Amino acid sequence: MCALIALVNLTTGKLWLNLHSGVSRPSRFGLNGHTFIERKMRASLVVLVLCAVVGYAVDGANILCLMGVASPSHHIWNRAIMDALAREGHNLTILSADVEKNQPSNVHYVHLEEIYPTLYTGPESLDLMEMANENLFSSVISFYRDFVVNECGGTLKSKGLRTVMDYPDDFRFDLVLHDFTCGPCLLGLLHKFKYPPLVSVTAFNNPPYSTEVIGGHKFYSYVPFYSLSYDSDMSFYQRVHNTLLSVTDMFYRNYVSNPRIDAMMREYFAFKDMPYAPELHQRTKLMLVNAHYSIDFPESTPPNLVAVGGLQIRDPSPLPGDLEQFVNASRKGVVLFSLGTNIRSDQLDAERQKVIVEAFRQLPDYHFLWKFESDLGIPLPKNVIVRPWMPQNDILAHRRTKAFVTHAGLLSTHEATWHGVPIVGIPFIADQHRNLERCIRLGVAKRVSFQTMTTGQLRDAIRDVLEDPQYRTNMAARSVLFRDQPEKPLARAVWWIEWLLRHPNTTQLESPVLKLGFLRTYLVDVALFLVTLPTLALFLLSRLCRRTRMVHVDKKRN
Repeated sequence: MCALIALVNLTTGKLWLNLHSGVSRPSRFGLNGHTFIERKMRASLVVLVLCAVVGYAVDGANILCLMGVASPSHHIWNRAIMDALAREGHNLTILSADVEKNQPSNVHYVHLEEIYPTLYTGPESLDLMEMANENLFSSVISFYRDFVVNECGGTLKSKGLRTVMDYPDDFRFDLVLHDFTCGPCLLGLLHKFKYPPLVSVTAFNNPPYSTEVIGGHKFYSYVPFYSLSYDSDMSFYQRVHNTLLSVTDMFYRNYVSNPRIDAMMREYFAFKDMPYAPELHQRTKLMLVNAHYSIDFPESTPPNLVAVGGLQIRDPSPLPGDLEQFVNASRKGVVLFSLGTNIRSDQLDAERQKVIVEAFRQLPDYHFLWKFESDLGIPLPKNVIVRPWMPQNDILAHRRTKAFVTHAGLLSTHEATWHGVPIVGIPFIADQHRNLERCIRLGVAKRVSFQTMTTGQLRDAIRDVLEDPQYRTNMAARSVLFRDQPEKPLARAVWWIEWLLRHPNTTQLESPVLKLGFLRTYLVDVALFLVTLPTLALFLLSRLCRRTRMVHVDKKRN
């Protein structure tokens, strides 16, 4: 529109000058007609230039989204970013294990249809409940061996990937958005499309391997590994344990998992000049992570790592009529029970399901909303409603919601914190233990172990959180910290992605760590020099003293 106005001004100005060449007339602006029109035309040219700049900033970009992580919670988080980019007018091609229907014309999902079957119904199907019972070192290896590698196998078998591989090599994408949580399996497409700017994203906090992607530092002295229930102030034993676990993770990823992923990618993509798979990761210009200081541990991060924790949280909608009525009918309030999307309530054995129902029965003053994904063959008390899906964000935002029984996944923890709802945590795998431990130390949660859970333990934990006002007071204070941001996390994520579209070749924010390497980054060469120099000096001095003494002894003898 502004360009059209400028062109009209330019055209009418030229016509005026042609019709009135050689004629000078006074003007109500104190200028003669020629001077006035010439200035108007110059202003119009400025408008055209401004229109071009603004148009560059807001015109829809072609964005390729590589979302191969088989996790509904990751999809919820990633979808929030992609939906926001679509609303800004960008065109999105989304390769994903999870797909959405009824999308706008500028959003095109391509289904990676073999990922979930490969992971959960194939000959090497994954049992997350079994993984939850493994020791910590075994679970690190299982994550890469059973989840990451098999997920990549399912990705490369998917017809959806072949669909995008059949795009012309000169097809232009302006940016690639990649969920890097489970490795570089899809990044052969980055090579195919000639390396558009790469944004790496993850709903998995700030994972231990982010430094291998964009540089920076991970200090085992105060950053506990994601599956440990330690705080940043660790004892000596805890630091030893944390270091051994972190090194095991780093070693297995770099010397077992990554070479295997690279071999699978080379067989499929067959690009002779494609770099080693982790080097494709290192093309990342910008990283968006699901973290915020009010909830997570303080870390040293490079400037191109942007914390956007809680970006999936939206303004609440009213509850469906039947749920609203059930919530309002409670005497003291309502409790939401949900174990997330990866380990579901209906995967618990029948005995544990009975334990949960009985705990609810023994707290009749409260109503319970339980996300249970299939038919529950247990008679329910009147204060319990079971549904396969619950509008979690809307329930947590409700004024009568008093507590949240959760697996302590990061999205759930963020949503509970944002809405000021204290937690009873039943963690199973991965970062859930660390998320919950952080909440416990801040006085906003209690823990129940699912391996040893009894009706009494669950009932008492829920009752404590409900009836001790300190939990709600502490969570309210934490909510204030989480909400006190210059902009919503989602707006920040979109701004930074569009910033990279405006400055695709910038390197000013990138950490030099990847180029320097380990020895130079941590001054190992300098330390060796500083140790060697005085050691050599002392050695030479001792030799000199010894020789002087021998000469002195010889003189005495003579």
